Amino acid sequence: MLLPALGSAKEKAKTAQCMSNFRQVGTAMKMYADDSRDYFWNVNGGMPNDGQWTGNPNSTAFLPADHPLAYWALGYGQYFARNKRLFRCPAAKKVDEWRDAGRSYPSDWWLDSSIGVSRFLTEPYTPDQPGERAPRKIASIRSPQTMIFCQDAAEQRMEGEEDSTGLFPGCSEILVQWKYSLAGLYPGFNWEWEWYRHNKQTQVLWLNGNVSRVRYNGKKGHDYRWYTGDPPLQQPRF
Repeated sequence: MLLPALGSAKEKAKTAQCMSNFRQVGTAMKMYADDSRDYFWNVNGGMPNDGQWTGNPNSTAFLPADHPLAYWALGYGQYFARNKRLFRCPAAKKVDEWRDAGRSYPSDWWLDSSIGVSRFLTEPYTPDQPGERAPRKIASIRSPQTMIFCQDAAEQRMEGEEDSTGLFPGCSEILVQWKYSLAGLYPGFNWEWEWYRHNKQTQVLWLNGNVSRVRYNGKKGHDYRWYTGDPPLQQPRF
């Protein structure tokens, strides 16, 4: 009887710590946007797409925020004193280690980048014009209160269709990149539970600063508009 109770207490503690981290991340992002004319950190209108804080596990020197290997949070570093532990979810087991790019660093080193950000914070969702890119102002987002800023995720930058919990047009299930095309690089690991790592729930920081948990909804996932910032058909619960 004691062991299940201890397990539940540990899980609750991890969830509480993760929620506290998300709130601090939300404060930092808001401060950045307030100081940056209503824009979030971007590189020529796009969101940085990698997961490294430093050049390798033996280095203590942070990468420049616009470095090709940089984790997106580095762009906001001055607003949270570069405390990378804020981005290490205590419930995370594994995140993208970029094995498809030939890297082989220890798994634990990558866990400081276990919060994934939505690419559509900095560029609009334009499926008919995929090459179009321009910095996106917060004021242009139609439904900021129901838009995901970041969440528990194994993918450091979520592109949307294949690596998020949103079911996008033309897709029949979520997270197909991690269930199928990249799964062979990590034998025996079930990746969807890295998005739903808190007792089958994913912790979410919404663009308006709210933090909540969203329950697992099978392969159908959730309304993709939670990522694009358009008014959703499926309302999240805060």
